[in-house]
Amino acid sequence: MDKLIVEVDENKCRDCGFCIRVNICRSLAQCIGCLSCYYACPYEARIKKIEQTKNEYAEVWVEGIRYSVPYPSTIKEALINIGVVFHHPSTGKISTPCNLGGCWACSVIVNGGLERTCITPVEDGMKIELNIEDREPLRIIHGPEPQ
Repeated sequence: MDKLIVEVDENKCRDCGFCIRVNICRSLAQCIGCLSCYYACPYEARIKKIEQTKNEYAEVWVEGIRYSVPYPSTIKEALINIGVVFHHPSTGKISTPCNLGGCWACSVIVNGGLERTCITPVEDGMKIELNIEDREPLRIIHGPEPQ
């Protein structure tokens, strides 16, 4: 299976840490191809690459129903794979306007906590709830993490 990932161009990288600390990379061990570090790098030291991966799967629970989803991937990719529809942001429903983790519009409840689907990697055994109506919305002023 072909998978889009991001690699570091060592000739351009200045080890500033922006792509990991300010951007908050959630998949350091194995790139999930969310591209947030690619767009965040101020020195254009991140390169998109297609990599051949094995057909591996993780078991996740969405609204109490068990699904087998491609792994590694983002939660967003997994939800789309099982038929969840992301809407236009104006609807007030789950949407993905930025795809970089900054707007929190794609947030769902993962294992009891609010997580962004576009940058969070799927993990085996995850429990995902789509209804976040009883949660206070999180939006950022600066950086990807709320203060």
